[in-house]
Order: sequence, then C-alpha cells, then structure tokens
Amino acid sequence: MTTKSLLVVGLLCCSAFGQAGKPDFSGSWKLNNARSAPRDDARPENFIVVAQTPNSITTTTKAAGITNIFDGTLPIEKAADAKHRITHLTDKYRYTKVWWENNTLMFEILDKNGKKDESRILMAIRESWNVSPDGKVLTTFRQYITAAMNGHPEDRKYVYDKQ
Repeated sequence: MTTKSLLVVGLLCCSAFGQAGKPDFSGSWKLNNARSAPRDDARPENFIVVAQTPNSITTTTKAAGITNIFDGTLPIEKAADAKHRITHLTDKYRYTKVWWENNTLMFEILDKNGKKDESRILMAIRESWNVSPDGKVLTTFRQYITAAMNGHPEDRKYVYDKQ
C-alpha cells in the first residue's frame, strides 16, 4: 500500500471514530450516597429522571422536599463560548448554559443581581456529567460558590446508579 493510500485509510478511520455519538443520560438515576460526597442534606431516596435529545436535556428530581436547581429543560449549546440563556426570577437573573466538552456534558448556572455583564454574581455552579462505559453509572462533579462563601468554593461529587 502506498503512503497516500495509508493516509486516506487513516483519515477515514479517524473520521468514523470521531463521529461516535455523545453519551445519552436519559433514564432514571438513584443517588448512591456511599459513593458520593454531597451536602449533609442528601437523602438516599434522591432520584433524578433525565430526558435527552441532541439539542436539549431535561432533568426532574424525584425526592421528598428537594428542589434541584437543574430541574427543567435546557438547550445544549454548540460551544462553551455560546451565550447564556437569561431568565428573570423574582429578585435576580439566572444565566444558564449547557455544552459538550468531548463526551462530558458541562452545565453552568449563575445567579446575578442584574442583567448586565458587570452585575454582581450571587451564586455560581459549574457541573460536569460523565457516564460509565456500560451506561450504568452517572458521575457528576459540581463546584458551587455563593457570595456569602467569601471566595471559597465547595466541591461535590454525586454518583447515581441507573434504575
């Protein structure tokens, strides 16, 4: 085989493997407290239900007394530098963005006291989602900080088992 033929075959293989689909997080997931490092208020009955399309992700928390900031439907952006989706809440603005970094789904949520870029950040969450190769374990890593935390973020790890 000539060098040119090998190059063409190599490029075709790279293209085929590069087109592999993104992980699908759809399904019902139960929090595994033994493998997680959540806040003290995490409960073993904490379930999340995820529905995913190529362009959006919807999450719903199924746990008594727990409201999750990620509950709802968010569009999946094409790149990390895409603009945030801005929602006006009663006393603040919520900036949300979801995008892929390779096979990791990234979430960013910012609560600000105004709609302008220079508005004060009241709370920030950045979270990454990865699923095991067999699709049975969802691991999320969250970095969380509020204005009251004086610049000291809190890191959390949540491990969910597929139901």
